[in-house]
Amino acid sequence: MARQVIAFFIAFITLLAGVLPAGAQSWPTKPIKLINGYPAGGGADILARLVAERLTEALGQQVIVENRTGATGAIAAQSVAAAAPDGYTLLEYTMNMGASSVVMPNARLGYDPDKELLPIVNIAGLDNLIYVNPNLPFKTVTDIIDYAKKNPGKLTYGSSGIGGSYHLWAAEFAYLAGIDMLHVPFRGGPPAIAEIVAGRVDMMFGNLAEIIQHVRSGAVRPIAFTSVPPSPLIPGLPTVVESLPGYSADNWFGLGAPAGLPQPIADRLNAEVNRILKDKAFIEKLVSLGFQPIGGTAEEMKRKIQADRARWKKVIEAAHITAE
Repeated sequence: MARQVIAFFIAFITLLAGVLPAGAQSWPTKPIKLINGYPAGGGADILARLVAERLTEALGQQVIVENRTGATGAIAAQSVAAAAPDGYTLLEYTMNMGASSVVMPNARLGYDPDKELLPIVNIAGLDNLIYVNPNLPFKTVTDIIDYAKKNPGKLTYGSSGIGGSYHLWAAEFAYLAGIDMLHVPFRGGPPAIAEIVAGRVDMMFGNLAEIIQHVRSGAVRPIAFTSVPPSPLIPGLPTVVESLPGYSADNWFGLGAPAGLPQPIADRLNAEVNRILKDKAFIEKLVSLGFQPIGGTAEEMKRKIQADRARWKKVIEAAHITAE
């Protein structure tokens, strides 16, 4: 009987090895690239490096973050879509890569997210807020709206690029408030922040992870959280929806890969990220930097992408936003 069990086990392993692609059986055997479409120091970069460090430990191979900036993440997404689906090139998949950029008029993505990218797992959401240069007189959301109504087109706001999440949050705010503000796009959040700190741009709708140090130093003044619930990192700061009913702005970062990635590799990556997101120390680190862990299945991430496409399509059409 024992021999029969051993024989069955050997046969099962042999069958399994025949089903799995050769690369998937031993993966990973060399360093892995995690492509991030945004500059160093921004929220995307911060999260990518946190996750890469933990995945390096979990997978036994170094996960290296590579920044390929520009076109609101499209350059990074395009490079991953064109890469071999062997598990050695991964993507920090963002909302605009799979959702808002897809429904943006005149957008030239250079990739088809539904055919060329594979969502693996949603990693984390962000605590987002409005902040201004501290030399401005604005203390509340109402202050901003009142000023903009009296001075149409004069109030400037920065973003990480046309059609990116920061731009869309501001566009939805302006539409609901019935105001006109001047959009000043940059190649990522950090360059825009530098201009706000310097006083050459008035404000931004951005994420807490990349601005918290400037908030603490007094280089910018936080006005209100765009996301709900508000972060405990700035106690007492209100939410935009308290002054502007119907407003909400959230964002997320996930893990993706080229389409065609062997399912065993995709499953392992999903399992490892979900395991990391259950680690108490890692959760505390995320929250302390302005992130909220998400996790879940690949199907849940796909549904989120589709829901965000429908939502931001309405905002893009209402605000008459087009790619340049």
